[in-house]
Amino acid sequence: MIFLKFLHKPHPFIFNKFSVGIPVLITFFVILILRPFEFSSFTNTTLLFWSSIFASIVGVSIFVCVWSVKKVFPMATEERWTIGKEFSLVLFVLALILLIVFLLMVKLNPDTELELIFRLVAMRTFAISVFPVLIMILFEQFAYENSKRKEAENINREIRKKQHPVFTENSDNTSNEKKVLRAENQKVALILQRNELVMIKSEGNYVEVYYRSDKQLQKELIRNSLKSMEEQLTEPFYFRCHKQYIINLNHIKKVQGNARNLELILDNADEPIPVSRSKSEQLLLRFK
Repeated sequence: MIFLKFLHKPHPFIFNKFSVGIPVLITFFVILILRPFEFSSFTNTTLLFWSSIFASIVGVSIFVCVWSVKKVFPMATEERWTIGKEFSLVLFVLALILLIVFLLMVKLNPDTELELIFRLVAMRTFAISVFPVLIMILFEQFAYENSKRKEAENINREIRKKQHPVFTENSDNTSNEKKVLRAENQKVALILQRNELVMIKSEGNYVEVYYRSDKQLQKELIRNSLKSMEEQLTEPFYFRCHKQYIINLNHIKKVQGNARNLELILDNADEPIPVSRSKSEQLLLRFK
């Protein structure tokens, strides 16, 4: 049960030049130094050649697997990536590497039994790869979780002070001014005091406007895009924290972090509001 809970912990989906470059370099030097797959008899020149071939196989396999996952499961990579999914992706990459290396070895050793080649390739591929990869995933998890926790603590510290213009502007008479929200056809859909608006959530061709009325959270469905709503909300305390959400910074009770992203806890709202990785720094700057 504890292990399953651990596998469901949020994990960042990160794919950049280091995601390919570091495994490629590690593979190159492991082949060069450890000389697996009976490479011990090779000359240095031949060994360099095969080290480059295997490193290229690793690089191509990583790129193909990650590209495939992003193409087939775009929402999973951005919003719902977990440690378990990261492990599954690693196994997917290793399986593709194993298949390519197996076919290469069959080509180079046509007289050897297929079962023997497969056992040799499988055992050595996993023996070389599994533990370094597991350590790398756990290190990433710890590093990003720690980083996001510190970001959240910094913002929570500023929220407790409540001395930023985000808050002080709301305390003057302008907070009683009305905010008019218009639908797609430009008709008036909702009129609120500016600080009554808590958040807006995108839902297909509509937006859900959450606002406080008589100390209760109310919801109004308006046909319009979140981009259009963002253009209507020009005050500094409205913030587009995510592709699906606009929030009122004055209603943040607490910020919490996990390895994948920051999350906002708002007044009267039941669900945590995610903050896109690209928006985390902007959110912090609003309070600095």
